Amino acid sequence: MGSNTVRICAVVLLAAQAIVLAQKTEVRVQKGKVVAQTADATVAVDAGRKAVITPGSGIVTAVDDPMVDDLIQIYGWVQQEKQAQRERIDSASIQMVRIEGENRFTLAYLREVPNSESRPSDTCPIPGASILDNPAFYDLQGNRLSFDLQKTNAHSGDYFVRFPEPVEPGKDFRFICVSKLDASMFKDGSLWHLQICWNAPNCLNYFRFVLPASAVFVDSNRDVVVADSFGGNPAVTTRNYTGAVGDGICHVAFLWPEKDGTTLADLPPQYRGLRDEHDLDIVRAGQLQMVKILAGEPFIDQSNPVAAVGTLASAIIRKDKPLLLDLMANSFLRGLADQQYDEFIESQGRQLVEGVDFLSTPSWPERPQNGYEHPVYFSRKGSLLHDATMTMVYWDGTWYSGGMTWGAEHPEATPAGPAVDAVKISRDRADLSAATYQGLEPGRFLRRWLFLGPIDIPWKGEGYFPNDQAQREFFGVDPVALDRFQAQIQIGDKSCPWASLDSEYGVIDLSAVVPDWFKVAYAWAQIDMPEERSGVLGIGSDDHVKVWLNGKLVHENWVQGGRGVVADNDRVPVTFKKGMNQLVLKIQNGGGGWGFACRLLTQ
Repeated sequence: MGSNTVRICAVVLLAAQAIVLAQKTEVRVQKGKVVAQTADATVAVDAGRKAVITPGSGIVTAVDDPMVDDLIQIYGWVQQEKQAQRERIDSASIQMVRIEGENRFTLAYLREVPNSESRPSDTCPIPGASILDNPAFYDLQGNRLSFDLQKTNAHSGDYFVRFPEPVEPGKDFRFICVSKLDASMFKDGSLWHLQICWNAPNCLNYFRFVLPASAVFVDSNRDVVVADSFGGNPAVTTRNYTGAVGDGICHVAFLWPEKDGTTLADLPPQYRGLRDEHDLDIVRAGQLQMVKILAGEPFIDQSNPVAAVGTLASAIIRKDKPLLLDLMANSFLRGLADQQYDEFIESQGRQLVEGVDFLSTPSWPERPQNGYEHPVYFSRKGSLLHDATMTMVYWDGTWYSGGMTWGAEHPEATPAGPAVDAVKISRDRADLSAATYQGLEPGRFLRRWLFLGPIDIPWKGEGYFPNDQAQREFFGVDPVALDRFQAQIQIGDKSCPWASLDSEYGVIDLSAVVPDWFKVAYAWAQIDMPEERSGVLGIGSDDHVKVWLNGKLVHENWVQGGRGVVADNDRVPVTFKKGMNQLVLKIQNGGGGWGFACRLLTQ
């Protein structure tokens, strides 16, 4: 075994690992920065990179994660396509999935996110993202990026990725994220199926799948760019341009011998020239219809579900709006198609005509009952994977379209989230210091408040719960002094102290700590602003809400029938003064869930 003399000097050394192999030494840096030095060279190695030291070749730095390296190379393809300007590319996404097990994956993805601020920013917000398992973020040179996570609830939150240099307004943040992922594949017969998607309009998508070591790739609903290997495992890379409709579903299927004992003998017969005769008849009839339709020949036949699909395609090609509307199975679909006719023709209609082929359909009854629904299955052109279903509806001897759904049908499993004591209320004597913020960072929820409640809605009428009139009247009454903070509030004959509230998530679930219905609470925060600042507050509430800033009512929303908490449902323009500002929310529950969310929005 050859050996090298290596000196590692810590600059900001938090975590590093040196691996000595035959004729080669690798120094990997997980955090901080190190300096790798030999007799001939000295190289600084940042977090997320490695130094490879080989006799006679000096020191070379590279990305430590080969998935990151792959995504950076594929991004070179994206840049070439953008320069060619053959399609309108508003954004690009590259996703790489390595299958570790039936429900366990490693996901790496590259994203472009424009800086929507009016000034340069070094922070890229990623709102509403799924909470990732041990994520790592990189720039496109392979350097690690720091980030913060603000949880909205147990399953989603906002990430804030920080870059070493600010990005100009309108320009893109570009980053790569690598994370473990718990998700589900599904099995149909001998084939395993995996679907992922990125449905942004006019987006160039590359999907790279690293299959299990024993896997045999069978089919994809997208064009395969390259089939190769990654770390000894078979890999398949596909390309998809989403167009105006944002069609970004990617679907692959494979045999997995090591998992279930399948062999090439188990390849489904449709991939071996033995497609079902009934399906072939349907496909031939559909293709014949489509040739005539594309040639401009009118086609009207609603005597069976397949012919009715052809009639719909004919109405789309010839832009026969009366026929198109008459083909819709109910008034809702007719109204939707009427209101969005041009969009329907250019997006979903064109997909039906140009993007898919007939795949199969079960035999339909000769005399179905009115309202009977029958599925017609479609695949993408060049694929035999089920990718879309049109539901046809029978009524009085005629078949109508009940709408089209995209994606293969399979049972979905939603893993339960961990039990978390997400909201904590301390009844110890609280003062404003427990809920004071030094300025507000746009996009970040306020999760520390002083809390007053629960307060009963007065009711002496019949029944257990107050009626709508009593609830509405109490919404207009505020026993709290809102221009200055008081540690004790007199409500009726009770002296009520404020408590401190801390929430794990940005959406604060009050029903987790106060399960009773028809209650009222106040939440108070103090904000020390370094200068006067105007902005917009995003407010979510379950159910009704009022907002005061420095004693002035700036927003109220009585939601007839109630609502659940949706972050930023209400948008409230405000101006904070320089110095201390007092922000107060009133949240009134009308039964069921109870909670709120508040943050200053990005511009």
